[in-house]
Amino acid sequence: MSGEALARSVNLAAAENKRVLRYNRKSVAGWLAGSRPPAPVPVLVAEILTRRLGRHISVQETGLARVPDEPTDALHATGGSGREALAMLTTADTGPGTRTAFRALPFRSNSTPPAWTDTEPRPTGGDWRLGPGDLAALTHTITYYAETIDTYGGAHGRTALATYLATDGAAFLAARTDRRTHSLLLGNLSRLTHLLARMSGDCRQSGVAQQYFHVSAQLAIEAGDRTQYAVTLRAMSAQSNQLGHRDPALARAAWSAAPEDAPPPIRAYLMSHLAVMHATGGEERRSLSALSDAMALHGGQSEPSSPFSGYPMAALHYQRGHVHQSLGDYGRAGQALAASLRHRSPRAHRARALTLAKLSEIHLLEGRLDRACAVIDQLLDHYGRIRCPRTADRLADLRTRLLPHARRPSVRSALGRLDGYTTYQRCPERLAV
Repeated sequence: MSGEALARSVNLAAAENKRVLRYNRKSVAGWLAGSRPPAPVPVLVAEILTRRLGRHISVQETGLARVPDEPTDALHATGGSGREALAMLTTADTGPGTRTAFRALPFRSNSTPPAWTDTEPRPTGGDWRLGPGDLAALTHTITYYAETIDTYGGAHGRTALATYLATDGAAFLAARTDRRTHSLLLGNLSRLTHLLARMSGDCRQSGVAQQYFHVSAQLAIEAGDRTQYAVTLRAMSAQSNQLGHRDPALARAAWSAAPEDAPPPIRAYLMSHLAVMHATGGEERRSLSALSDAMALHGGQSEPSSPFSGYPMAALHYQRGHVHQSLGDYGRAGQALAASLRHRSPRAHRARALTLAKLSEIHLLEGRLDRACAVIDQLLDHYGRIRCPRTADRLADLRTRLLPHARRPSVRSALGRLDGYTTYQRCPERLAV
């Protein structure tokens, strides 16, 4: 690669995380002469070389690491220990001197999650005993943060959850427990780490989300919880697909990892994602077959009583809309998304905003400008209640699609509201999202 090509690739890789970098050929010449660029440049260069060479390139191999042991993969750095990797990530995530560089880590397309192995929970002999109230509080915390994401978006309370895992979570793991209690503890910490990964993804911190998902999967392995492991693999595959890195192998691995006694709605959750992956790959027959299987597995069961215990019908209809949109059947896609909205709680502002964004996109693809603008008006009513940079990106895309039709009165009105809301929603730095 020429210096100009590498600089351009670094700028493009940063743009995947919505960061603006403006390096050029002279910058690369300075690196080759021995200067050390600031974070996240060394990690970005490692990812660019990984993609070009088809094998993992560490930051150390680039020669750009500012310190010899600069870690970019917590599980690798800790020898595969979920407990130690979680401590490493949350410490970097909450430290005033490390937070900014950590949250700029890029998504690494060649990074693979930990493989399932049958293990026995290994509780420590701590000097205090974990009580039933501690486990109950942990379960309540999972419910609280899951509801916060769906209601107000992932940028609300994200740092608070990282701090909770760095403090209370670390103390729980050091407590004296029996094997069964330790297994329950690991499973719940896996779920909380999974939620932190989702919140990080909402905040455009794709590399951070990827690392937290990996640690969540490792904690599920250490808990002996195959169902939670499969659910996390599915979330990793969905994240990769959203970023433009289609990985059907990971989606298939998630389906294969689920135990036979996994609840049917959870199996529907895994199968519906397989349908999406087949659809984005243009495999219509396989996609529709998988979608039919997912609908049959779900069977219209009632809403899950707690997070990770089932699969909301609204979410299944959203996936159905995604499948039909990818296959070019906009009529059925619109019907599926309308069904999703009917099943959504009125308080699920983030979920409703994302669904309405996809529905307005479909109306634009059909050329129904006035209907798309009406949906955008509904979308903004929910968007004003959330803080979710991922949703802001969807609004920016809708704005770009509307601009060529700005002379139309309904479009001009929608653009005015979009501009007003996106200005209002810019997060101040002190929120540290």
